[in-house]
Amino acid sequence: MKGNLHIAIDGPAASGKTDTGKLLAEELGILFLDTGLMYRAMTYYFLNSKLDENNFDLINKDIFDDINIEIFNNQNVILNNIDISKVIFSDDVNNKVSIYAGIKSIRESLVKKQQLIAQDNDIVMVGRDIGTVVLPDAKFKFFLDCSLNTRAMRRMHQDDKKKFTNEKDKLNNRDLLDKNREISPLLPSEDAVIVFNDYVNLNETVKLIKNIVLN
Repeated sequence: MKGNLHIAIDGPAASGKTDTGKLLAEELGILFLDTGLMYRAMTYYFLNSKLDENNFDLINKDIFDDINIEIFNNQNVILNNIDISKVIFSDDVNNKVSIYAGIKSIRESLVKKQQLIAQDNDIVMVGRDIGTVVLPDAKFKFFLDCSLNTRAMRRMHQDDKKKFTNEKDKLNNRDLLDKNREISPLLPSEDAVIVFNDYVNLNETVKLIKNIVLN
């Protein structure tokens, strides 16, 4: 993977990493990948296959050879030639994605796919284990973070029907799952630049990161 420009951006849910990564990639003219969409697609696949997450140790890992996930820069997600871009944000997927993302065989399969995508491309890749696991040799690593209150407010701005307390509780539960899972827990790599963006808007965050990358 050496020789390419790899920018890893990690952080908890609603920390702004996806919007930041997408805009940064656009300004740099390179590929963008939100790995969270891949975990959502995998969660959707297994929820529809009726395979209980508690029985994953019993599955044949060859099953992953039959799962083809394509993600385009417009963030359209294609699963086995079917566009699932809208359904992967359903409540069912939202409630289960952290659980399926903590399953070893799923993470191993998707990490391999992510590394293959990065192998021959300049890329901005966002997720929760990019700097620590997927692209540990990336030259540029960033970890975006902000308070739970700020993240809950951002979720409410995305959908004014959401309740602040509910969103705060959901994000807190998601944090606990992501930070405490055995496989690839959410944490900044030792060499990551940590960006607290409670009071820094999207354009300012992108500008900060871009200046580090280009200078």
